[in-house]
Amino acid sequence: MFNTMRALRDDLADIDGVRSCKIGVEAGISPADYPLIRLVPTRIVPGQPYNNRTVEVHVYFGANTAESEGLEYVYQQLFNLEADIINTIKASGGRYIETLTDEDRLDTYKLMFIRFEIQAERPAIN
Repeated sequence: MFNTMRALRDDLADIDGVRSCKIGVEAGISPADYPLIRLVPTRIVPGQPYNNRTVEVHVYFGANTAESEGLEYVYQQLFNLEADIINTIKASGGRYIETLTDEDRLDTYKLMFIRFEIQAERPAIN
């Protein structure tokens, strides 16, 4: 499964303007990391066919509002980034579910996340 996540991370890292793209949300994210993308697997269930697994992944993405021309500009940039992320996910065989926002609750950063599902290999079990 990690190979699938790593390949998707590499594809998302190629999106224009993204400064950092990683698997997991690590401590110590700094303004230098924005605009960022973080992939977090949240749910893993048997897939179709049974030798695969379906993985629900949250793709967090965001921008630093302090280094912008206002919140409307940040929304415009993030909606463009959202479209690029969704297109990349679909090109990788993923299924888009929804996009959620932080509802402007953060002062310094604007974050959103996309829920999607992707098929991954089932690990060998001895």
